[in-house]
Order: sequence, then structure tokens, then C-alpha cells
Amino acid sequence: MTTRKPNPTAAEALSSHVPLTFNGVDYSLAPSSEWPFEALEAFEDGKVATFLRLVLGDEQTAAFRATKPTVSDFQEFVVELQKALGISGN
Repeated sequence: MTTRKPNPTAAEALSSHVPLTFNGVDYSLAPSSEWPFEALEAFEDGKVATFLRLVLGDEQTAAFRATKPTVSDFQEFVVELQKALGISGN
């Protein structure tokens, strides 16, 4: 269902994107140092859907939404995104 590849710390150091495949869709995740500040605020405020939209951007958010995800799928995707990027949530 998911595929994680490079080390997130190395990706952050190199400012390279981290690939993530979820439910057959490939995503390219920017290192957290490149996220807009609003993404951090959303993450800290527990606004997970807003956080995800800001991290993915419009095109990748549309690709995720096109899979018709359930809330459970959404939750699993966020966990996989956090693992891929080496961040932890509440």
C-alpha cells in the first residue's frame, strides 16, 4: 500500500524531495525546511487537513482527493507522510 525510500534526514540536508507512494499514487514530499510557515502552524494546531494541503500543494492534494479516500485512509496517509519525512505527530 505504501512505499518509503530515502532517509528523511539525508533528504532534508540535501534539500531533496522524498518520494511516497500511497494507494498507487506517487507523491513528492518537500523537506520540512521548504514548507510554508502556515504548515507548521496548522500542524501544531492539530489542523491535519490544512497541514496536508499546505505540504502537498494543490496538484498533489487533488491527486489524493481523486482516490476518494475515507477518513481512515486520510489518517493512514498522514502517518505514512510523517514516517517518510521523519516527523512525529500527536
